[in-house]
Amino acid sequence: MESFTTWLKDWVDDSAFKDKLEQLTKVIRPLFPLQPSKKHVNGKDMGRLEPTPSLKYRGLEEAKATC
Repeated sequence: MESFTTWLKDWVDDSAFKDKLEQLTKVIRPLFPLQPSKKHVNGKDMGRLEPTPSLKYRGLEEAKATC
């Protein structure tokens, strides 16, 4: 473990860190491709997201009541 942390510290402290990171990214991306999301709303049309007129009215009434 110590040898790995020493290597990692040397790698991060190197002046060409950005180039090395880009090279590593190019190698790793094909090995671990992103999987499509399995969330239940992924890819679904959410419709309009604005509040309905009744919610707008209710929000105004609540704002007046707290003043």
